[in-house]
Amino acid sequence: MDKIDPKVLNAALELATEWGENFRKPIAERMLARFPELSEAEIAEIEAFLRKAEYRIYEIAEMEMRGEISESDITRIAAEEFPWLEGHHIGRLKNIGMYYARR
Repeated sequence: MDKIDPKVLNAALELATEWGENFRKPIAERMLARFPELSEAEIAEIEAFLRKAEYRIYEIAEMEMRGEISESDITRIAAEEFPWLEGHHIGRLKNIGMYYARR
């Protein structure tokens, strides 16, 4: 997969960060239902790509908790490092990251 479509990435991220019944469950089946043209290998690649973005934003949230950056810096840094992310997803990951950082 040369370049992953940002719309697919954002849809996958929505599934990956879902709360409730599907919390932290694999997204492959739901991705196939939404994007039947994707292969299992492509979905695995997308999941790995998303996890890197998620964990990086969680790291940035930990930097904020330690006082190294401000809360608004989380959003700015995430947008710079992951330009494919839609704004509401950045906010969602920031909030999740801040929650985990304070646990």
